[in-house]
Amino acid sequence: MEHTVERVFTKEILHNAASGFGIKVDEKPVGDFENYIFKGHTKDGVARVLRLTHSSHRQKNEIEAELTFLKYVRENGANAAGSLLSLNGNLVEEHIASDGTSFFAAMFEWADGKLVDRTNPNVWNDDLMFRLGKTLGKLHALTVNYPVTNARESWDEEAYLQVMLNHEELGPHTKALLEEMSHYPRQTYAYGLIHSDLHFHNFFVNEEGEITAFDFDDLQYNYFISDIAIVLYYTAWGSKKSYEENSAYAKKQLDILRKGYETEFVLEEEWYSRIPAFLKCRDHVLYYVLKMKYEGKEEHSQRVNELCEQIRERIINGKTIVDLG
Repeated sequence: MEHTVERVFTKEILHNAASGFGIKVDEKPVGDFENYIFKGHTKDGVARVLRLTHSSHRQKNEIEAELTFLKYVRENGANAAGSLLSLNGNLVEEHIASDGTSFFAAMFEWADGKLVDRTNPNVWNDDLMFRLGKTLGKLHALTVNYPVTNARESWDEEAYLQVMLNHEELGPHTKALLEEMSHYPRQTYAYGLIHSDLHFHNFFVNEEGEITAFDFDDLQYNYFISDIAIVLYYTAWGSKKSYEENSAYAKKQLDILRKGYETEFVLEEEWYSRIPAFLKCRDHVLYYVLKMKYEGKEEHSQRVNELCEQIRERIINGKTIVDLG
């Protein structure tokens, strides 16, 4: 979390927010990257998730649009942790900080299961990849018929990409990539509201192997193939294996992911040939996010600098994190 947000977030805001949803929460967050995430419980002991979003990150109408969409897909059979109402019957409750900015509180179901250990072949395997594909396919099938909302941005309006356009060294590469992608047709059967961040920290898997997706904070209008590209991107993220090994693995995973996906939804073949552009786009976004979130935080600096340098080299050389050719 940015220092400016950390300075105005208080226990009083946290407990007032929890009270508004009828829960008690642990004071130690389970996540604090772009939002503060806390685990809580109702009076009956039912686990819940409380999320607090600062107004520098999202505005109230944006969050309401996210939660309304999440409620819709959950009610229509998607594997997602649903949004829940406050005691006042609202999806979002606002709490004013000492500097006049706001924290927006929202509550979600607690997902069944736990995070996936990518080093454990008993859970990170072909069956999981098939189920991930099926999960995305269901979400996209539901997206096709969802009403258009102006409260969520298009992928090319994303603030991180806009900032990267002005980066002295990498900006020209960002501009060239966005120019290329701007020619992709925005057809209703290939473009709509997508999760856009379904990496291995944004879903749980239970003992039966069932997936529950969460963290729809980055919900945006984007090409469906971007969600598939992001799953592939994170099969190699942080891996110590060689580029060739990661690429071979990603190719195999794409085949399995696609089989699961096509049980729910089918994309035209040409979209799969465009995956490399979306892998590159993820690099541009992550480069800025890592620099912004961890600037000046010494405990993270060495690893973050290494990752940023790897991304920088890929961007300059026009490479992707994995080669699917």
